[in-house]
Amino acid sequence: MTLTAEVRPTAFKARPFKVVFRRQDEVVAEWPVASRKAAEERIAETLGAVACAKAPKSTACHVG
Repeated sequence: MTLTAEVRPTAFKARPFKVVFRRQDEVVAEWPVASRKAAEERIAETLGAVACAKAPKSTACHVG
């Protein structure tokens, strides 16, 4: 299954955006963030970690 992510606005002034991760129609995680840039960084980190978790143990993700 494919994991998708999107940046959504919120009603909170301190954290005006949130990152929403979905697997089909199911929300699997949400994180409030302070900016669109922070949201994009969270998405990149999370999707990178998921990709590394699925990669074979001999790949660069698992070295060092």
